[in-house]
Amino acid sequence: MLAGIKERWRQLQAELFPRVVLLDFSDPQLLVGQGLRNGKPQAQNWSAPVPARTLRDGMPIAADAFGDFVGDLLLEQKAQNATLVVALPRQACEWRLISWPGGVSPEDPIEALRELNPDLKLPFPLGAARIDVQPVPGREGRAVVVAAPRTTVEAWIDLFAIAGSSLRYLLPSQACQMLALREELDAMAPGDLLGVLQPTSSECLLDVWVDGAPHFQRRLPLEATQLVPALQRCLQFCRDQFGITHDRLLVSDELSAAAAVEQETGLELELVDRQGFGTLALAGLAQAALAR
Repeated sequence: MLAGIKERWRQLQAELFPRVVLLDFSDPQLLVGQGLRNGKPQAQNWSAPVPARTLRDGMPIAADAFGDFVGDLLLEQKAQNATLVVALPRQACEWRLISWPGGVSPEDPIEALRELNPDLKLPFPLGAARIDVQPVPGREGRAVVVAAPRTTVEAWIDLFAIAGSSLRYLLPSQACQMLALREELDAMAPGDLLGVLQPTSSECLLDVWVDGAPHFQRRLPLEATQLVPALQRCLQFCRDQFGITHDRLLVSDELSAAAAVEQETGLELELVDRQGFGTLALAGLAQAALAR
């Protein structure tokens, strides 16, 4: 009888608190996953190479094969019944910094943005996009818009349907970065620059934040002799362009060129505290999962 009560209790827990698994596709060549329980990361993250020719510019192709791959991987990780929170590849999304007319943020920023329909210089029409709008903390009237083509988002939704998964929501990897770095961004003062390096399988992504908002981004090579001069040029451009008085440089993961970067830039390369999560995007996904 006691065994039956325990089993029923486990069933009730699964119904009331379904297992959440975070999936990070921000590196288009590597899928990284990690469980989330009671707001805390499960001890071990796991990863797998994304099969060749299943992603193109952040858009799933060969959907059946890609969906079967994701489904099999979740089964292997005993996560087939989990609720998924997913970071899209960076190439799937674009982000822009905007200022609201009159310097006042609207109550419904997404609806307001669609009505205004500004020219954000996106490579796709705003009317054919799924968008997310995040306010810039402490800067009334400014916001970050992250947008992805509706067709791309729908292709990802279809992918997880093929995988037989329960998808809670998709989040742009750029929005994940904002959430994961919220404390650092909130603490920025006028004239502060925060550079964030994110090494991937094939390149190093650079995002530059000024006054708590993204102002500059570049894709840099990984190899030190190419990365260091390219990074120096980017940082100097930003210092000149935005009137920087103080700068910091963060890195999301181990970087082989770290020593060379520190020596040539004169900046300490600070490793981001990911709070036990395997990647910066996973840390941001966890914040989103807890907030929604």
